[in-house]
Amino acid sequence: MNIQKIDVIQIETPRFYGHVSGHTLVQIHVDDGPEGLLGLGEASDSQCADVPALASALNEKLRGQDARQITQINEFMRTQSWGSTVSDRHVASAIDLALYDLNGKVQGVPAYQLLGGMVRERLYCCYPIFGWQVKQDFDRAGSYLQRLVDLGHHLFRFYISGDAELDNRFLTEMKARHGDQLRLKSIDFSGRFSDWQQVLRYGLTLRHHDPYHFEQPSRDMRVSAQFTKRVDLPVTWHINTLQQAYEAADTGACTAFNVACVSGGPTHIKRILAMGEAAGMKCLIGTDQESTLGVSAQVAVGISSPQVTLPCDPMGPVLYTTSPARQRVRAEGSYLYPFDGPGLGVEFDEQKLRQMTVAAA
Repeated sequence: MNIQKIDVIQIETPRFYGHVSGHTLVQIHVDDGPEGLLGLGEASDSQCADVPALASALNEKLRGQDARQITQINEFMRTQSWGSTVSDRHVASAIDLALYDLNGKVQGVPAYQLLGGMVRERLYCCYPIFGWQVKQDFDRAGSYLQRLVDLGHHLFRFYISGDAELDNRFLTEMKARHGDQLRLKSIDFSGRFSDWQQVLRYGLTLRHHDPYHFEQPSRDMRVSAQFTKRVDLPVTWHINTLQQAYEAADTGACTAFNVACVSGGPTHIKRILAMGEAAGMKCLIGTDQESTLGVSAQVAVGISSPQVTLPCDPMGPVLYTTSPARQRVRAEGSYLYPFDGPGLGVEFDEQKLRQMTVAAA
């Protein structure tokens, strides 16, 4: 079952609050399989400025490779520079997703079975609220949480604005409005601090809102380590490579790993999760940026990984107003559920796909 051709498609999906995200889709065709068989993958939240060039590079390097050799191809993908506006690790992720989708379809099993099987039936996930939204329009930002409650969800995470008192006022007001209908998943510092004392003061100002954890206090691991040893909650870091995982554990920069399929695909992040387990780290599935293919992959990894013990971040079914898929990932009560169909379980609606495709790419 050798790779015969790879198609690349650039789509755009608007978020509920107006921002438009791009997603670079791939379709893998093979020379020996059922008629119409395709492996579908996604480089989530990625804009490809030159689709033909990326398609040409992928076909040149992958055509003829055995599509069953998922790990071997993933190792190869992560050594390559693809010369695209889509990052190299996102390109590797898209191909990895497509191979799990393809092989799952051939074997007639969901992708999570290929990843080890289900250890939980659903993934606990949150909706993002951004501090810049609060700064821009306090009441409108509050309406996003009202919508979340109206849709039957309760878990959200909060990206800080840079103004601790404003953030404290917003979170206090949301608690007063909604009470136990809302639960704060995390305070996300987005790595913006270079002084541990400053981020500690900020964190302690918001600690009483009782988040599950703090996220990425600094881009400097030693600054994060000073913060981490002074707080009584887990502290998470975005981990993209095995080397970064080792360094985060060695320096004490965090007590939990935040991993996502965009970092090289399920094959790669499964290895990071294993390193996290060996280092005694809690783990979660991160990012909120995926369209339906990416969300399906994130759920597949999350429900097949015993290391995932913290609430997770994907919430594409609520974040995006549309999708090229016939059916979107089921989101109920802040939980995401896997597709039961083979592979990633996603079928495109061809009309919607055409409408969302960016012709200029």
